[in-house]
Amino acid sequence: MRRLGAILYGNGLCFGMVAMSLRSFLERSAVPLAGLPPSPQVLGEIRRYHVRQYMPQPVVAAVIEWLRAEGGRPGGVPGRLRIVGSGSNPHLLCFGPTLNRKFFWCLRRAHAVAPYRVQNVAGETRVYVYDPNHPGDRERYVVFRRDESGRVGEFGYEGFETSSGWGISLFPLSAIGDTVQFRQRALP
Repeated sequence: MRRLGAILYGNGLCFGMVAMSLRSFLERSAVPLAGLPPSPQVLGEIRRYHVRQYMPQPVVAAVIEWLRAEGGRPGGVPGRLRIVGSGSNPHLLCFGPTLNRKFFWCLRRAHAVAPYRVQNVAGETRVYVYDPNHPGDRERYVVFRRDESGRVGEFGYEGFETSSGWGISLFPLSAIGDTVQFRQRALP
């Protein structure tokens, strides 16, 4: 069972935490997720969200979005991004592989964040994110830099950078399908 957990959860539960947070926000949950202690019930719910990414529909959606991003290139990401509050189907931002020799290394260390605000600053676009590795830090953002022609040519976020072999793609929240709703039963 421990090996299965290592495969399913890898180095963390970022996808589950981000998906659960976005779903909770959209459903206007009365349960304040940020203030809950990491009880077995809460962690079980996060794991249920996290494991959904390995089901057929989410895998297909992830591959399609990765291909739309031309193998993880950042060029079209800011223009297609749907942030929470801007509609019914927000995206998760996923850092993962692009087509290069680091493909499997990056795939194993992939990370997900939730975008919530976009700001254009001279020559770049900043996408502010909720990162489950840094809860409460409201100054975290992914930067998309434009080249001399005005097109987005690279991105960077705390070690996940185009220049280091990383790719970035969008993942629509709706692709995880119906999830078990987070209710009072998850409270300690």
